[in-house]
Amino acid sequence: MVVIGIVGSPAGGKSTVAAYLQELGASWINADLVARSVLEQDEVQQQLIRYFGTDITNKGGRIDRSALASRVFGDDDAERAALTYLEGVIHPRTRHIISEQLKAFERQGVGVTILDVPLLFESGWDRSCDEIWCVDSDPAQRVARVQARGWDESELARREANQLDIQEKKRLSTVVIENNGTLEQLHETIDRLWSSILSRQNELIADKHCLED
Repeated sequence: MVVIGIVGSPAGGKSTVAAYLQELGASWINADLVARSVLEQDEVQQQLIRYFGTDITNKGGRIDRSALASRVFGDDDAERAALTYLEGVIHPRTRHIISEQLKAFERQGVGVTILDVPLLFESGWDRSCDEIWCVDSDPAQRVARVQARGWDESELARREANQLDIQEKKRLSTVVIENNGTLEQLHETIDRLWSSILSRQNELIADKHCLED
């Protein structure tokens, strides 16, 4: 199985690339979705409510993600400590689920898996990847995308500041995709890369058969 890690700049197009690879036949592990599922676990809900208090809950008594975010994203010591606590609860469970998914895909004979993990390099997940694709776009395009999500430029800048510099991500990556054209042009680039992966896999299978013969 080939594991492709996806990194890039905020709003650069990582999810668009991952979604198209899934259309082509890859399996997609989205760490954000895994983390959200972890947050919904009753044990986790109770642990976080005990720590943060009921002001992070909605009328149904479940955690409101926006209220929780307001308690952990900031620059003062209390908010940094709160984020560290939250990550200590969520990240180990998320890492375990992702590790089990990778093992399951390997057993099932999945050919290509996309590993979409925020802070991939910082968290050490790059060591589980065979290739790392970095997706970037010009600043003007990224600003337009985040505005469509309801963010502003300051929010984009904040998210960038919390990540490894994009030039360092590019340096550490196997493939760099500059997503500055049309969606069709992006798909054409991915198609070429996908064909290359399939060709290499076929060569490995052929070599294995030759050795067995």
